[in-house]
Amino acid sequence: MKSLLRTDQYKPTMVGFCLSAAVALIVLVLGSVVWAQAGRNTSSARRTTILPLFVRFSEDTSKPPPLLGTPKQEEVEKILTRDKIELFDNGVFQKIESLAPDPSPARIVVVLDNSATLQTDVKKLAAIPAAFAPEIYEGDKVMVVGYDLKPEIITEFTDKPEDLQNTLSLLRKTDSPHLFEALDVVMEDVMRPLIGYSKRIIVLVSDGLDRDSKVKFDRILSTLQDENITVYAIQVKDRTRGALRKDVPKPVDCLEQLTVGTGGKIYSIDGDIKQAVKEICDEQRNERYQLTYYPEGINPINKRHLLLTSYDSSVVLRFKGSHPPHRY
Repeated sequence: MKSLLRTDQYKPTMVGFCLSAAVALIVLVLGSVVWAQAGRNTSSARRTTILPLFVRFSEDTSKPPPLLGTPKQEEVEKILTRDKIELFDNGVFQKIESLAPDPSPARIVVVLDNSATLQTDVKKLAAIPAAFAPEIYEGDKVMVVGYDLKPEIITEFTDKPEDLQNTLSLLRKTDSPHLFEALDVVMEDVMRPLIGYSKRIIVLVSDGLDRDSKVKFDRILSTLQDENITVYAIQVKDRTRGALRKDVPKPVDCLEQLTVGTGGKIYSIDGDIKQAVKEICDEQRNERYQLTYYPEGINPINKRHLLLTSYDSSVVLRFKGSHPPHRY
């Protein structure tokens, strides 16, 4: 397995230090000018905001929508228009600039907890990447990463079924789970370079337990939300049995916040894995939309809660729970 941890180290020289100081001074001056201009003209501080969401239609509005049997894409496009949706950013009504289906290819990273005490075996873990082999669409690619004390690449991005079906011999169960550090490395080394892809998905196979990561949970969740990464979870039985933990969410709460906070969902590893993977892939192809707006009347340095509602009672929407604070 190939380690994802970064090993490069920068050793400064006196010349490098002087150049860095000069660049910092220039940036400081330019930043002051830009900040002053923004203060005089608040409209220039607006940022285009893209919000990914999932749209599903329920025929019987008195019942929850079915897990399967979504309408054809052309039917969705005829029914859903931006005038049928209202968006509130931190309680402030926002004008929707555009709303359209997202047919672009997906980049999916399956992140597997392979720590020693995880309450499942490597056969079940290996079955999850294998389930993606017949379900991914043309253009989609899947990477598999395992983690314990550190994350390692099990399978590079691929669309070849044999690569996804042959991970069993590469898996192991050892050491403790540094979940937050694994997600941080996946974000920085895998997801950020894929900024050109609107569909960046993490499928986390875990019970949500983290032991002694230096990276904090709030930072991970904020980064995922800021980058519009959608997290799905294949949930393993909680090895802590719901025990309270200092300074971090309980494992069950951790998975709930990661998925609900990013617009994803939770499935059980003891359920039908093939069906769960099929639904994840179908959502990306048939139900994923992109909504664009320019935030007005809000303070972007604060955490902002989002609310989307539809005039059409048959429309069911799922989206990330909030925007993280934007740091200038």
